[in-house]
Amino acid sequence: MPIRMTGMASGIDVDAVVKELMSAQKLKKTNLEGKKEKLSWKQDAWKEMNTKLYSFYTDKLSKMRTKGNYQARKATASDPSKVSVSATTATAGSYTLSVEKLASAEYVTGASLKGKGYDSSTLLTDTGMTEGQIITIKSGSGDPIELTVGPETKISDFVDKLKEAGLNASFDKTNGRFFISAKDSGEANKFTITSSVADGEGKGLDALGLMNIDDSVATTGKTANSSSEVAIVKASDSKIKLNGAVIESNSNTINVNGMKLNLQGTTAEGEEITLSITKDSQSVVDRVKDFIKGYNELMTEMYGKYNAASARNYSMLTSEQKEAMSDDEVKLWEGKIKDSLLRRDDTLNDLMSTFRSAMQETIEIGGEKFSLSSFGIVTGNYTEHGLLHLEGDEDDAEYATKTNKLMQMLEEDPDKVSEALSGIMDKFYNKMFDKMGTTKLSSALTFYNDKQMKTESESYEKQIKSWEEKLTSIEDKYYKQFSAMEKMMAELQNKQSQLAGFFG
Repeated sequence: MPIRMTGMASGIDVDAVVKELMSAQKLKKTNLEGKKEKLSWKQDAWKEMNTKLYSFYTDKLSKMRTKGNYQARKATASDPSKVSVSATTATAGSYTLSVEKLASAEYVTGASLKGKGYDSSTLLTDTGMTEGQIITIKSGSGDPIELTVGPETKISDFVDKLKEAGLNASFDKTNGRFFISAKDSGEANKFTITSSVADGEGKGLDALGLMNIDDSVATTGKTANSSSEVAIVKASDSKIKLNGAVIESNSNTINVNGMKLNLQGTTAEGEEITLSITKDSQSVVDRVKDFIKGYNELMTEMYGKYNAASARNYSMLTSEQKEAMSDDEVKLWEGKIKDSLLRRDDTLNDLMSTFRSAMQETIEIGGEKFSLSSFGIVTGNYTEHGLLHLEGDEDDAEYATKTNKLMQMLEEDPDKVSEALSGIMDKFYNKMFDKMGTTKLSSALTFYNDKQMKTESESYEKQIKSWEEKLTSIEDKYYKQFSAMEKMMAELQNKQSQLAGFFG
């Protein structure tokens, strides 16, 4: 910006005058900035609400549409120190179990080479290994991995090949030992490590405190390069008898007949553990109560934001207005505006209507119609605007004394409860899914018009930039006008001086 010499002839404070003239022109730009900031607040408010809606959709609602959610079972074991049990769809009753064997992963602990000064950078030929021999590593069903011992091959190269084959492997410099293990338990995941040079003379794997490991190897063994022994834990599958049926697995966690067994110890000869599976209607009731709580919290928040007090008398503050107020006053003023951002919002109103209509859905089973009220899930009086209650809920003072229809029907016919409630919730789930569909105004997985808001924000940015350019032009015009006036006055004053000199 050029230096402006103003007011020299007229004595007018041109800068002050231009500033006053520009303040009126800047008002339009200030209003646009206020609208953009308010829109940004509204975007934040909707993002927060969208997060809560999506969390409800993927968590509480998603669980309630699954039939297994209404078929809870309570499982106990007579000896929890040897097996823990949980059940989902297992038939209620008693089961006998014996644990004959636990699954284990294959482990190899090399003989100690302590004192030899070996580390990861030690060349394999320096340990006594014959150059040119081929080490073959195979883990489970994976392809064999080979390492040819060359003059530059180091211990770290051998460890890397073990890892490449899918094993856990390391060389402990302090103890001078290799530690090698399968990543998963079970015989299907056992491994072999063999060399083209035989053990016994310290020229093959025995030079590393190891030995050829295959199906024929024992669990311990001496090596030529160490006085200690290699320790080997062979891979094994777990083996149980459940009601007399033999079941084997490569894991200590076994899923069978709707039960999940976590094996922790073996049983003695002739010892049997009793597993007891019973219906757990109370846990189903608790899940329904948790869903109702989440639903009511969302509905209460949406209704509160939709019917928030009007902030018509609270306009966006300018920077000058903020400077004239305390921080608390600004926070209180802006809080009034933020609280009303979703007041009478059409999208929010549409979502509330979707929630209410979904809870009034019916489903037909065997010619009989069911709704939520069939299971004692009802709405309160009109002043609650669609909140749900569970009859017989001891935590709900108004409905605690009513008959708990849900508990009764779970005890009498859990399959019917499962089919009806999961069907109604599935319809609700699909309605919410439809609300998150991609449109010209909104993105996927979004309940509000985020694209439209982004477009509006970009429009404000363009208008603000345009006004900034326009204001610069207007300001320059004012200064030019005052400069012209100053020039004319200076010329007039000069002529007056000349005239005065003429008349003495």
